[in-house]
Amino acid sequence: MTNSVEAPEYPETPKRSTGSRRSAMSVNATTPAVNRTAKTMPPLEDAKLEARRAWLYNTLHHKSATMDFSTFLGELGLPLVDDPFEEDHPRLFQTLAECAPAYNERNMKQAHRALTREPIESNVFSGAEFFQEKDEAALTAYFKELVFLMCLGVAKQNAKNAREGVSEKSVPELIYMLSDHQTSQVAGGARHKMDLAFTYPKKPTHIDNVHIVVEAKREATAGDIGEKTFKQIADYQYSIWKAQRTRTFVPVLFLHGTWLDLIAFTRSYSYRINLGPICHNPDGVFDDGVDAVRLTMARLYYLLTLPTESFGHFCNVRYGHQHLRFVRHLDNGSVLATAKPVRNRTTDSVSLFNYNKRYIHPRGRLAHVFTTPYKGEPAILKLSWTPVDRMPESAVYDILKEAEVDGIPRVLDCGLLKENFFGYRLEYLILEDCGVPVDDYLKSKYRGRLDSDELYKDVVEIVRTTLRCLVQARVQGNIFHRDISVGNIMVGSSGKVKVIDWGYAKVVDDCSMDNSDADTVARKGRLAATSSKWKYRNDVVLQNEEKHNPLTGTPLFMSIPVLAGAKVRGLVDDIESLFYVILCVLAELQTNKDDVALGFKDHDNMTQAIVRVGCLSNEEIFLRFFGVSSCSVKLRRLFCDFRQFLFMSSGTFIASNLIADPNTERGIDVGLLLPYVDKDTSGLLAYKEVLTPRKSGKQIASIRPPGQSCNSDLAQCDSSDSEVASGSNAKTASTGDICLSRIRMDSESYADSPSAKARGKGPTKARGKRSAPLEAVEESDEDQAGHMLKMPRH
Repeated sequence: MTNSVEAPEYPETPKRSTGSRRSAMSVNATTPAVNRTAKTMPPLEDAKLEARRAWLYNTLHHKSATMDFSTFLGELGLPLVDDPFEEDHPRLFQTLAECAPAYNERNMKQAHRALTREPIESNVFSGAEFFQEKDEAALTAYFKELVFLMCLGVAKQNAKNAREGVSEKSVPELIYMLSDHQTSQVAGGARHKMDLAFTYPKKPTHIDNVHIVVEAKREATAGDIGEKTFKQIADYQYSIWKAQRTRTFVPVLFLHGTWLDLIAFTRSYSYRINLGPICHNPDGVFDDGVDAVRLTMARLYYLLTLPTESFGHFCNVRYGHQHLRFVRHLDNGSVLATAKPVRNRTTDSVSLFNYNKRYIHPRGRLAHVFTTPYKGEPAILKLSWTPVDRMPESAVYDILKEAEVDGIPRVLDCGLLKENFFGYRLEYLILEDCGVPVDDYLKSKYRGRLDSDELYKDVVEIVRTTLRCLVQARVQGNIFHRDISVGNIMVGSSGKVKVIDWGYAKVVDDCSMDNSDADTVARKGRLAATSSKWKYRNDVVLQNEEKHNPLTGTPLFMSIPVLAGAKVRGLVDDIESLFYVILCVLAELQTNKDDVALGFKDHDNMTQAIVRVGCLSNEEIFLRFFGVSSCSVKLRRLFCDFRQFLFMSSGTFIASNLIADPNTERGIDVGLLLPYVDKDTSGLLAYKEVLTPRKSGKQIASIRPPGQSCNSDLAQCDSSDSEVASGSNAKTASTGDICLSRIRMDSESYADSPSAKARGKGPTKARGKRSAPLEAVEESDEDQAGHMLKMPRH
């Protein structure tokens, strides 16, 4: 994408050390870095200025690149020009360039001819205040005067064109206001005092309305920008990313010495574009120096006339409209769309008023979420920035819908606003409003009442619906969720459960091998059609999603193998995350806190994995370590069954093995899940080998020995306590007796069920003899991901 250019010939500055590497933010919390520590975690909103800026420097500085002016315009979809006014107005700003002052990193002085040492005969800048200023104040005062004179010169040129009857050659007028904030703070931000700012007309002194930041430093800076200066600039642009949700990038004009640079902060890199010298050096004015200054002025003025939808935003924001209509392009079946601001709300528009506040990362993935009415019903608007070599969330929903997966939100509209913008895509997604997160739902009904039978029924229904969704997604859609968390399981007012936020989902590459199986061929065709529709390369995305297995999810709910760095993930990891979600919610019901005394969310990944193993090792008291000090016998049975399903193999506690070898196989006893899944789901678990995807070796699921109960207290429970609500026929005896024949029976029942016939699932003659259930599935474990063409090169 980029053509790195040589640094202009201004004084060299020693390079600064780069900061530590971080990955992108998750929609609900964080996508963890390889080693998540307090030093690398984002600062709080009220963090001290230096702490915040130090973190921003470490996050952004090492992701910097250079680019030439015309290439940058091309990336914005604008004409590839080096001099924007060369064709119609080759001498525009010529007089200003000839009369521009000289700057010696201390004072502005009247320019003179280098050979004759005579002053330039012109009064354009005569008597200007900047001659009385020093250092940065002189630069900013000159910049303000220059912008005013450029606007005046354009007005004169346009008047001349009108007199000569060539109005079609008129120069665009400046559409932004320039405000000075050297001594006054910008409202709405983090008490910023940026030097200057170009703003929209509505509220010029608020961070919501800053279009371009201008920062001045008296010394010219070649190579890396100084650490202190970069921290300032990074802090300004970060506040703008947080305040302006329609942003595509944040531009900063960096005036240093006699030079002017544009720094564009995108979701991938910060790009430094040298515009050229804005004034002369103290040695005098040469002809080539005048041409260079004139070219810089032309480039600057051109950028200041670009509309917001072309420069910094995906739509026109000048007039502050808070409603958008998404209009698809005319191509048949295209998902490319444009956002059109509307003054008043219409049936098919969305509103940007009700923003669901969340943490905004300064780089990488980003999602803005709004609650809005849409076509007569409550809806959620999600604007997502994702790398072009990662899976679009809308594409995942397409696959899930085609696979007829239950428990996912209904998609009302979706499309791409930016197909590839500096290596990232911008998609919009309008979903039905699915209610509230599972913790809010249960807290509103059962705070402090963990012994309620109704609570047990609600928990089982939440578990059953979530498991059905996850299992169907794996079997029918070949998809793992990979980010099951409290915020991603929603419950509506009617109690209907939906699994949301599939932006980190992964399509399993089960069909990468050449296979004549009709189902595999059909699945390949669907994946190819989806990738073509959503403009991504399927092979690159599949490889890259595999690479991100150890880095994806919300740390508080990640499985132990993932926390320990597992390179391969499976359905069991999502089920383990569900286990922690229910534990966390019930702990909140008792303590009214979002974390237990052990402080899981304050640990780095490996420490958290080790602490969890210790907490889970004692069957009698493990619930207390997770903050559940008391609960009904039925709920305790549920937790014990899940603990045994996830961390026991043939009577042996294996959680520590999952740290020693994160890619190890678990011994899975599917029978332990039968009380908490419906008939169709139990059949799917046996029909498809979905629970053991790791590569360290195949291991057949273990069966719980007859007579072995989860806990002595549970042995006294009546078997009817485990009867599943909502029509499930599966029961478990107090001894926990489960036999393989029962699992096979459920598989056969599912194959003959109306649900299986409706979906076209179940064994067919083409498949021949059905393989034994729960055989391990081999998955690709490639570490290297492909790179798209439009990614920065150094």
